[in-house]
Amino acid sequence: MRRWEDRRAYFLDEARRDVECGQDVRPCFVALAGEDRLFLAFLRPFERGELFDALIELLALAAPLGADRLAISLPGRAWSLQDPVPPVLPGVGDLRQRILVIEEADGTRGHPRGSTLAIPFDLADGTLRWRDPLDGGDWVGPLGGALAKTIAARDRIRGGDRAIRRQAQRCVALGHFLALGPTVADRLAL
Repeated sequence: MRRWEDRRAYFLDEARRDVECGQDVRPCFVALAGEDRLFLAFLRPFERGELFDALIELLALAAPLGADRLAISLPGRAWSLQDPVPPVLPGVGDLRQRILVIEEADGTRGHPRGSTLAIPFDLADGTLRWRDPLDGGDWVGPLGGALAKTIAARDRIRGGDRAIRRQAQRCVALGHFLALGPTVADRLAL
């Protein structure tokens, strides 16, 4: 992924690759400053309910680098709100619709605002098929809100190159797969 406009296609390609290889979709995060790619990361493994712990580690790297565009993709499940209980049955499995959720925030044109997009998909004969995306409209999920708040606070979250380098190394040590953009790699001498 080289440009902000490429993020969704990149997320879809990576999700397709994961699913068609028989694994779960790996949560993926991108941070940019304008069109300058700061870094791309696949999140470290985390337990259910601990997504924000893993995300905060990456936000702590993105903010002092001056990120004004942030996005994350992750797997999810959806079902009708008319069903009183999620259709997960013992011995049968999870019957909810598989989706790829993309939460993002862009602060390049004023106050950052988050957005949410859910893209349902099916796997048939080893091939992933995307369905029509469901745009959240004015609704923003907690992740999109966290991304927007991080962008809004980036000028107050400071760190010198040494501290930023330590955070990048910490992220890798915790298990995140981190690919720094050329500008950041040069700046941090990594």
